[in-house]
Amino acid sequence: MSARTAAGRPARKSGKPKAQPSPRARTASPRSFVSDITIEHGPAEMLGRFFLKADTAARRRDVFLSFISPEEMLEINKRNADTWRPILPLFNPQSSILTEDNCYCMAGRNAKGEVIATQAGRLLPWTGTNFHEEASSMRLFYTDPAGMKAEGEAVIVTAPAAKTLTGSVVFSGAIWYRPDYRGRQLPSIIPYISRAYAYTRWKQDTTISIMAQDVHQRGMAERSGYANVDWEVLLRRTPVIPEGDLHCALVWMDSDFLLKGTADFLAGFDSEVDAWVGQRRDQKYG
Repeated sequence: MSARTAAGRPARKSGKPKAQPSPRARTASPRSFVSDITIEHGPAEMLGRFFLKADTAARRRDVFLSFISPEEMLEINKRNADTWRPILPLFNPQSSILTEDNCYCMAGRNAKGEVIATQAGRLLPWTGTNFHEEASSMRLFYTDPAGMKAEGEAVIVTAPAAKTLTGSVVFSGAIWYRPDYRGRQLPSIIPYISRAYAYTRWKQDTTISIMAQDVHQRGMAERSGYANVDWEVLLRRTPVIPEGDLHCALVWMDSDFLLKGTADFLAGFDSEVDAWVGQRRDQKYG
């Protein structure tokens, strides 16, 4: 059976996000980002219904999702420095080699076209290595750690689980919600979309992230669907906090848990939005 788009049409030849115009010039579009998704891996029927439902749940909260480039993500991050720490170097095109084959970035805009949420994923083919080795050596962050890292910069990993995270891994990150859009359940929607999208492209063994201690204490790991949490990953004098330390939790899930969470979302989240599934006409969302 050939792959099909989440909306049920024959798939394009490539499932890669297309280049998008500048975030400064774009307004929110009623066109669903689901049109740009090709389901290459996983249970297509279930995932197709999930994407439609999750996209509708976001739209009901005045969030219109689209794919953007890493350069646009970096620009958005810099413009919102008052509420968003600098993104990790592995999502910064000035620090890492980011291509359509190993990275995707998403932005959520409101009806006015303002960026109010972001999310990204990075494929890490860790055959013969693991999170502990890649993070400690700074290869997780930089194409050339010796030439790129700052003086005194280090990642100190003491989480026991770090050495078990290997194989095909997707790092989920660059997560931000504008303060006035917090409290709208977006952490229970957008990370699920992002992980499922990564799975349709790469069929990863594991999805991981690191979560700052203050963010974890607000219950973000649970709201985002992560059941596995281990301590810690210490970022020392990294671009996130150039003059200090950032204590982070290591969070992760395997592919079976990812698909179960996707199915649970489909069965239980905002059941009233199912009426939109399959509807393709342009409409206004409030």
